[in-house]
Amino acid sequence: MYKIYQVEYGDTFDIIAMKTGTNSSNIKKINGFNNDSDLIVGSLIIVPNKEDNIFEMYKVKKGDSIYSISRMYNIDPTTLLLINGLNQNDYIYPDQELTIPAQNVIVYVTKQGDTIAAITNNLGIDANSLNKENERIFVMEDQLIVHKKS
Repeated sequence: MYKIYQVEYGDTFDIIAMKTGTNSSNIKKINGFNNDSDLIVGSLIIVPNKEDNIFEMYKVKKGDSIYSISRMYNIDPTTLLLINGLNQNDYIYPDQELTIPAQNVIVYVTKQGDTIAAITNNLGIDANSLNKENERIFVMEDQLIVHKKS
């Protein structure tokens, strides 16, 4: 689901996003960064694993809204905002790229007070399946949990 990336000289969040097939706001959100000055050459950051085919990219079109995109992809608007590092008051613009769960993938962003039982109940799977599909689960707030429907 995720892999470790070592920051190289000249890297920016946009460059790392291009190299890894995600978007810069997603990388910032996952790692708790605000701007490019937070990147330090040689440091290790977490990026989504492109090979997992868990996410795809959606290019925003004129007239799109988070709500319309979330309806199109059958995802909760709040979850769509969270996986893209956006807030409810943020605007989206034409040609902006958003990370969208791939078809047959369910994502869940943990909330304060979640338990494994609550997560498995929400996803409709058992704990063994949850553990197989997610390398590490800490049940901390804002952790991304995925499930590929068969």
